Amino acid sequence: MAHLCATFQKAGTTELISSSGGNAGLAVATVGGRLGLDVSVIVPETTKPLVVAKLESLGAKVTIHGVNWNAADGLARERVDAKPVGAAEYVSPYDNPLLWTGHSTLVDEIADQLEDEGGLSPGAIVVSVGGGGLLCGVLEGCARRKLSTKVIASETDGASCFKQSWEDGTPVTLPGIDSIATSLGATSCTPVALERARSHDGGFDALACTDREAVDACVRFARDHRMLVEPACGAALAVAYSERLRDKYLGDVDGPVVIEVCGGSGVDIDLMQGWKNDYLD
Repeated sequence: MAHLCATFQKAGTTELISSSGGNAGLAVATVGGRLGLDVSVIVPETTKPLVVAKLESLGAKVTIHGVNWNAADGLARERVDAKPVGAAEYVSPYDNPLLWTGHSTLVDEIADQLEDEGGLSPGAIVVSVGGGGLLCGVLEGCARRKLSTKVIASETDGASCFKQSWEDGTPVTLPGIDSIATSLGATSCTPVALERARSHDGGFDALACTDREAVDACVRFARDHRMLVEPACGAALAVAYSERLRDKYLGDVDGPVVIEVCGGSGVDIDLMQGWKNDYLD
C-alpha cells in the first residue's frame, strides 16, 4: 500500500479515496496520513464499529454506505470521478498492479530469511483471499524469484468467490457475502489472480473453510502466540489448525509452510470471546 500511495503522491495527487471492509482502508489511512494526504474511506454497513473508530483516529474521513463492499466501492469511484482530474486517486483494496508489486516483496523476505536459515526454500505459502490482491502479489513474487512453491488460497464458505472462480475456470460473482469473515467481503475477485494461478510454476490449491474452522483457528492462534487476528485471517490459519484441511492440503508439502498472518485490525478481546461463544461453545 505504501508503494501505491507514494506513487500517487509523486504524480501530484493530494487526496486518496478508497473502499474497504477494514484492513486495506486502515493501510490507506496510515500511509496517506504519513504522506500528508487527505484520506476518505467508504466502508459497508457490515464494518465493525471498532474499525470505523480506528479509521477516524488515523484522520480518515469515513462514510458508511451499502450492504457490502461492492456498494461501498461504487460510491468511492463516483467520488473520485466527481473531482477534477488528478486531484484525487481511487485506491483499490486489491486491484492495482502497484499494490501487487508491493505485496510481492513479502516473498522476497520469506525466500531471503529461509535461505539464511540453511538454504531452505518455502514448501508452501498460504494466504487468505478476498479480492485477490495479496494472492496476486505472492504469485508475482514466486515468479520473480523462480520459486516452485505450492500456493494455497483460502477463503470461508460464505465468501468464496475465488474458489468458485478457480473451479469454474472463469470469474464468478457471488450474490452476497454470508460469512463471519466480512473483511473477505468482495463478491468477485480480480481476473488477474486466476490468470497468475493458472500460470504458476508450482502446485496451487483453492479452498474454503467453514466459519467455525476460521474462528477455531483464531482462538488457537491467540492461545499459541498471544496475538489476536480476525476470521479473515483465520481462513488461512485454518489450513494448519484444522486436521481436515491440514491433511488434505499440506500432507504432501516438502519444506517449510509459511502462512501469511494478516488481518488483525478488526478484533479485540470482546469480539474474540463473542465469536468463541457463537461458534465453539
